[in-house]
Amino acid sequence: MTESSGINYQSAVNDFQRLRRQAAMQQVLARLTGRPFHLLPYDVVEELKVLDMVERGVCEVPLGAIVGSVGRAQDYTRDFLPLKDSDEERWAGIKTAVLDMKGLPPVDLYQVGEVFFVNDGNHRISVAHQLGTDTITA
Repeated sequence: MTESSGINYQSAVNDFQRLRRQAAMQQVLARLTGRPFHLLPYDVVEELKVLDMVERGVCEVPLGAIVGSVGRAQDYTRDFLPLKDSDEERWAGIKTAVLDMKGLPPVDLYQVGEVFFVNDGNHRISVAHQLGTDTITA
C-alpha cells in the first residue's frame, strides 16, 4: 500500500465512522416520528410474482432511484448510510479504491417500474452517496 493509499484508507475509515453516527441519529429520529428508515426489501417485489426479467446491459442509474436491496435492506438507511460496524473495513476499502482511481465493477440492480433494488453493490452505492455522486454504473 502506498503512503497516499494509507492516508486515503484512514480518511475512509473516519468517513465511515461519521456516517455510522449519522445513521444512528436517523434511526432514533425515525423511531420517534414513525417514519420508514431502512431500504425496501426486495421480498415485497417477489410477492408480486414479477416474472419477466430482461438483461439491460451496462448503463448509468440515478442514485435517487435506488430504493431497496435484495438481501441487505436492514444494513443501510434509505440514504445508504451504513448501519453495521462490521462493514467498516469493506466500506473503507471500496472508498480507498475509488480515491486511488482503481475503478470498481458496475453494481448489479433489479429494476421494477421506475425504481431499482441492489442485488450486488450496496457498499459501492453507499460510497457513491457519500461522495455526492448523482449516478452509478450498473
